[in-house]
Amino acid sequence: MESTGDAGKEDDDESSSSLIVPERRKSSENITSALNEFRVKWQQELKQDVPSGSSSGSKEKARPNHAAVATDKENFSIEQQARALFLQGSDLEHTGKVFEAMRLYRKAVQLVPDIEFKIYDITKQQGPSGSKEQSMENLSESLIKASLEDNENLENVDLVLRFQTMLAKSGRLFESASAADRMLIVTSAHFSDLPMEVILYILKWVVSSELDLKSMERFARVCRGFYLLARDAEIWKRACVRIWGVNVGHLKGSPFTTWREMYINRPRVHFHGCYISRTSYLRYGENSFQDQFYRPMQLVEYYRYFRFFADGKVLMLTSADEPQMCVGKLKNRFAMQNEILHGHYRLHNDEVIIAVQRKRSNVQSQRPGRKQEIEVECSQQTFYLELNIVSTAKRAFSQLHWKQYSMVQLRDDQEKTTAFELAPNKYPPLFFSRVKSYHQESDGPLK
Repeated sequence: MESTGDAGKEDDDESSSSLIVPERRKSSENITSALNEFRVKWQQELKQDVPSGSSSGSKEKARPNHAAVATDKENFSIEQQARALFLQGSDLEHTGKVFEAMRLYRKAVQLVPDIEFKIYDITKQQGPSGSKEQSMENLSESLIKASLEDNENLENVDLVLRFQTMLAKSGRLFESASAADRMLIVTSAHFSDLPMEVILYILKWVVSSELDLKSMERFARVCRGFYLLARDAEIWKRACVRIWGVNVGHLKGSPFTTWREMYINRPRVHFHGCYISRTSYLRYGENSFQDQFYRPMQLVEYYRYFRFFADGKVLMLTSADEPQMCVGKLKNRFAMQNEILHGHYRLHNDEVIIAVQRKRSNVQSQRPGRKQEIEVECSQQTFYLELNIVSTAKRAFSQLHWKQYSMVQLRDDQEKTTAFELAPNKYPPLFFSRVKSYHQESDGPLK
């Protein structure tokens, strides 16, 4: 009975297990079918909701977002740089370094034109002093105007008329320092505090009696006020009178509209350097007594220098030395070297007429033991030169071309005139070369 009972139980277990396995298979099949249906529906929904090319569209939509983020980061970094430059300039301004601060302000405004307004909003929230805000705002506005003027095309604009109209509107030639800046800069004064007579007198010292107009042109590049001062008609008139003297004429009867235009365009000579020519030619020597068929050839090379002064004096030097060794000898108008010839010049239209002298003394002594007077024989040589003033494309009045050259020798109360033949190889044109050391010092103001 037990065995049959156990067998019956085993049969029941087998039948039950056989029933469970099909149920598990059905459930797994249902799950896979449900998943398949879900996938099919999901793909259909995607096809219905998202049209063709939606992936590219989504990418295109995503790209502007990334670009916008990149530009925002770039703008933010530029604004940070401008803010740092502006704040650093503010710190330098408070310590008295105004010029260094102006450079940083200009760089900040070039990066972000409205950087001062953004800093103003930040400082306003922090509660700064009103005077400091106002001074920084005024300074930044002036910097914006200056930067806009720098970018403006001023080729065909009359700057004198433009600056004069601006002067008429503001009523001031210079922008004086504000009250806050004056409290910071206690030990110094602004240039605008000087009277106009004193400023013009300083400018006459800049030009000096040697007519250093090149330095005055550099002076005009500083600001608008200096530009107008450098166009002062009285200074340019005195310069023209010092060069041409009584032959300067009147401005109304001349083809020039201003004295400055006359000085620039009328033929003249330069005073801040030397006119130099290099002569080089071949010359036959004497035959050798040992070999009559041999005739040596000699290379002759030397330099000729002319240094002009504004008061009508001129120095002439002929030497075989290089210009580096000779230009220093011509710095002083009262040079005492024997090889330097002193003289005068005058301008006539586009010609310069020069007269220089050389004095020589020959001492003739008798034999020793005889009491006789020593005879001194003096001879004087005067050289007359006429040179044409020629301009080139690069520089005006930079060459002197030979026109006439003669010598008058006075010996034993007798004059002898010798005219030289102006061969091109022996008398080449003289070229102007600037010498910086000539105008390092001013002997006196322009009178």
